[in-house]
Amino acid sequence: MDERAYREQNEKTIRSTQTALRNFRDFLVSKYPTETREIYCIPCQELDIYLASFFVDARQRDGSEYEPNSLANYQCGLERYLKEHRYAYSITRDREFQRSQNALKQKQLELKFKGKGNKPHKSMKLTLADELLLRKRGLLSRFNPEGLLNLVWLNNTKAFGHCTGFHSSTLKWGDVRLITTETGLECLEWTYQDFSDPNARNRRSTTECRIYATPHAPQTCPVQDYKDFAQRRPQAMLFEDAPFYLSIKPVVNLAALHWYNCQALGKNKLAKMVKTMCEKGNIPGRKTNFSVYQSCSTLSEAQSNQLVLICNDLRQQAAQSGSSHPGSTNFVIAGSFDSTDSA
Repeated sequence: MDERAYREQNEKTIRSTQTALRNFRDFLVSKYPTETREIYCIPCQELDIYLASFFVDARQRDGSEYEPNSLANYQCGLERYLKEHRYAYSITRDREFQRSQNALKQKQLELKFKGKGNKPHKSMKLTLADELLLRKRGLLSRFNPEGLLNLVWLNNTKAFGHCTGFHSSTLKWGDVRLITTETGLECLEWTYQDFSDPNARNRRSTTECRIYATPHAPQTCPVQDYKDFAQRRPQAMLFEDAPFYLSIKPVVNLAALHWYNCQALGKNKLAKMVKTMCEKGNIPGRKTNFSVYQSCSTLSEAQSNQLVLICNDLRQQAAQSGSSHPGSTNFVIAGSFDSTDSA
């Protein structure tokens, strides 16, 4: 795992521990107001009682019960906090805390019986049919700034998202390189810095971290998507340390060479890439960035033919848009692409 990934993971762990500690302390104040000691100063017999009561009676701020996994995460967070303060016992393993351990197990069973933990908000797979609709509605397209940004992000996430250390919010332009294989085929290669040797900052890559061109299907070629994205970037954003994903200009002239700002796309927008494009494309179901990891990237022959037709149609629309009014300039407002047409 590279340095950036480790730092992000460590920050999440710290936040999780702080949340568990805050909720447990709030519970103690409301249920046992006379208890003012730090939890690592409370003897194990008393702390075990407090924890058992917390797992059974604790509620969220709106009065609803926690998810089974949330309670287990709180137990782990409190365990980390107590370990940091050299507490003599483990609340997850030692029998001195058997009462609270059993209370947690029973509560989890009770919550699951009530239907909790079934993950009603679980993200759904981004299917090939969904992608075809997004392409048809211009939300995955080379011919507008939002569609091109979505397209390149989707290509990268499908190809590199499984790799340890790949994080779209920290991706730099130099992390993805256009190369040519020994057979003459172009491909995109994700390279990462090897931090195992503190004296070396060499970039490493493997053939598993590549996206290959598809000369037989240029309309859907991911390498061509990358080239178009590179062409639409400002010249100042083509150096290695520039952020890979850029924000779209507030008002974009589609006939202009550059569509993007010299500014990184925000983390929040990156975290909602799939959700945003699916909402704009009227794609049903709960879709998140995780939906991409669940998706299948193999197209059937019929789907490939349909995709070619969609891409050709989008190209014709873009050409007509630029030539039908030669005396005017075609502008779009970033983020307001109309995708209300029916499938």
